[in-house]
Amino acid sequence: MDVDNPFFHRGAIRHIEEFVGREAETNQILGLLRNGQSVSLIGPRRIGKSSLLLHLSSPLIREQYRLNESDHLFIMLDCQELAGAPPEEVYELLLNNLLDVATQTGLTLEIAAQPGTYRGLDMALQKVDQHGASVVVMLDEFELLAANQHLTPYFFARLRGLTTKYGLAFLTASQRPLFAITAEEAVLSSPFFNIFVTLPLGLFSEPEARELFHRRLERTSVQFSPELIDYLIELVGLHPFFLHIAGYHAVQAIITGEIRIDDTATIREQDFYRLDHPIEVEAESHLSYLWQNLTPEEQHVLAIADGPIESLRQLERLCLLQRVDEKYRYSSEILRRFVRRQEVPGLVQAGPFVIDEQRYQIWGNGRELSLTTSQFSILVQLCRHAGQVVRGEDLEMTVWGDVLVDDPDRLKTLIKRLRKAVEPYGNWIVSERGVGYALRTPED
Repeated sequence: MDVDNPFFHRGAIRHIEEFVGREAETNQILGLLRNGQSVSLIGPRRIGKSSLLLHLSSPLIREQYRLNESDHLFIMLDCQELAGAPPEEVYELLLNNLLDVATQTGLTLEIAAQPGTYRGLDMALQKVDQHGASVVVMLDEFELLAANQHLTPYFFARLRGLTTKYGLAFLTASQRPLFAITAEEAVLSSPFFNIFVTLPLGLFSEPEARELFHRRLERTSVQFSPELIDYLIELVGLHPFFLHIAGYHAVQAIITGEIRIDDTATIREQDFYRLDHPIEVEAESHLSYLWQNLTPEEQHVLAIADGPIESLRQLERLCLLQRVDEKYRYSSEILRRFVRRQEVPGLVQAGPFVIDEQRYQIWGNGRELSLTTSQFSILVQLCRHAGQVVRGEDLEMTVWGDVLVDDPDRLKTLIKRLRKAVEPYGNWIVSERGVGYALRTPED
């Protein structure tokens, strides 16, 4: 099958026809900017911040929100260029971008001051203001600018002054809130950091996720059945980056014939699971990055999907947990599987179970279970040796020590009650007749 895979995006989306979703965020941001209000857009890595800024930089998009090109000049800077730059380079880059945008809109700005100076930028903004236009400065990867040790509180105070004098507005994008990304306490105290409305950028809604699949496939001969889309959303959640990964591998499997398709050219439902491995392999590096950037406490809370409310909310802001029906759950199945493979001090993880031995708590797929002391001890041993057979006499020693009891069925009775207590996961506890018991995937 000769088809170009439409899910090729791994970086920022630069063309408006390929941009999907974020209508509510677009409406809110442009509404604030139209009124001269600066906005701080925050969200985790690869959630789509750069794509959204590029989308907002398009005059065609802004005109839909009464921000025509001649009256509202938008300039965009990638702060990766400015990570170690002195103030003069920042002023010069801002001025050069402003002059370029002004020229494109037919606005001539004659600046007498020397480029690379605050005075030059100030004069240019003054002339724009005299023409009745306003300026929005979009700063992507803003944490790199905020942490630049060459930029003093005086530098940021000057930027703040421009917003007062000329109605200049800023739109910054960063992974963390502004208070958490500055290099020095003195910089954070600058009035510049007090002018922003904070807007979190999170997961797609489910309709946006479905729209992504529809829009990417509409100009190809490949079809995804509703059942396949349901499967992919359950597997990777509503994170736009992971949705692109899932779509890519589903299309690639069809193109290469790696999985069978039915007479309607769609993947057979019984073959959906074949997509899990390539999707998880590609997602692994990003999940590892997210995991390694968590504190030990956050890793512990994520592993049990429970804990202090502030930690849970932080993980929700990082798009790792979702609040559903007053409870927190993993944002995707691939994340849950990834977390289960990690070593977390103080926890035993195996199959659907997470056990906190110190707090004497156990969860089955996020739901806390209530076990007796004996049941708890048995399950800990099975989870510690997941996939292996634990001899019956070893389990008896764990519970009763070397106390002799004339009851040959006591372990069998305890296992029966344990299976009932951990339902619907009781079928994970497998009997090896005449030997002992094992914790295994029910399909094995």
